[in-house]
Amino acid sequence: AFPKIMADHQLPTGTVARLIKTNLSGGVTKVGSEVPGIATDCMKDFIQLVAAEAQEESERCKSKTILPVHFIKALKTLGYDDIATEVQTLAKAEDAAKKAKPKRKKKRLEDSSHSMEELKRRQAELFARARAKHG
Repeated sequence: AFPKIMADHQLPTGTVARLIKTNLSGGVTKVGSEVPGIATDCMKDFIQLVAAEAQEESERCKSKTILPVHFIKALKTLGYDDIATEVQTLAKAEDAAKKAKPKRKKKRLEDSSHSMEELKRRQAELFARARAKHG
């Protein structure tokens, strides 16, 4: 149904192992050495599945970009409503953080310690040198 990920795209096995170990409870204290690899394969398949569904959703919306809304809709379509709700909450928080972050405006001229006349004079000198050098 969806294309296989190329072999050189790997999730970090050490990170996967740590995630598994930090979520252990009860009497289980160890993880077999093959479990992180199996979990990594499962995660890759899950990501491919959701990405393929999100792509279909973006195409239905005539969008060339997969947006968070497409990803969330894909999770719901695949029956992962709980995960979709969490992702939606995270997406809203990230969007709010982006809006709260002040945008940097390029103010080279305003931030310059030189007057506009000085800058124009320097520019004219540079143009004159370039014309003299390149004919």
